[in-house]
Amino acid sequence: MYQPPQQGQPYYQPPNGPYPPPQRYPPSYPPQKPRKKPNVWLWIVGAVVLFSLFAYVSIATSTAKNGTSTTTATPTSQATTTPTAKPTPQPVRYPPVTVADLHALAAKGDASAIVGFHSESTGLVAICPQPKRFVTVDPSITGQQLAQDLLAYFYAGQLDSPCGSLILVYHQQSESNDVYTAGLIHFDVTDASGGANTDPNASGLKYTLTLDIGTFDAHQEAVVTY
Repeated sequence: MYQPPQQGQPYYQPPNGPYPPPQRYPPSYPPQKPRKKPNVWLWIVGAVVLFSLFAYVSIATSTAKNGTSTTTATPTSQATTTPTAKPTPQPVRYPPVTVADLHALAAKGDASAIVGFHSESTGLVAICPQPKRFVTVDPSITGQQLAQDLLAYFYAGQLDSPCGSLILVYHQQSESNDVYTAGLIHFDVTDASGGANTDPNASGLKYTLTLDIGTFDAHQEAVVTY
């Protein structure tokens, strides 16, 4: 049975008495506010908005790249060009018949194969000189090749003079005289009257080229008049 303490005695409370000892809690200064729980719906709405915005941007970009614009192609008018027919190369004609044949043969010749060793002028030297050349050629050069080389030498030396010219051909210089032994080119020019031309500036002239590729008595000459 519990008895209150007498005066001067210490206060005693039995362990299982009717008054339990008071519980002590640590003081909180200042008292903490309760934490708010995160709003889950707010996060969900934000995620949906961001997803929608991203999808819209992606669709717009894809449409801009893959979009087709309707354009009407204007046909370009091209000028119809008729291909120019290339002239068929004509074979070189030998013996020559025309002045074109003479130039065609000369184009295939080698002027250096003809070696000049003497030159002089005849005719009216003071007014209209006629060049005269003495030349040699290797005996191995004959036929059409000799004709080509002689014509190449003739045109390269500008011997188609309006006053006429003469080339005498030999195999050796020792053979030289007024009678050729290997070939000849005689370029004769006449005026409107039919006589030998003596005016280097005359017009209406007639040209006759005699080409020989043998001795004077072999009769291998070709005559071209133009």
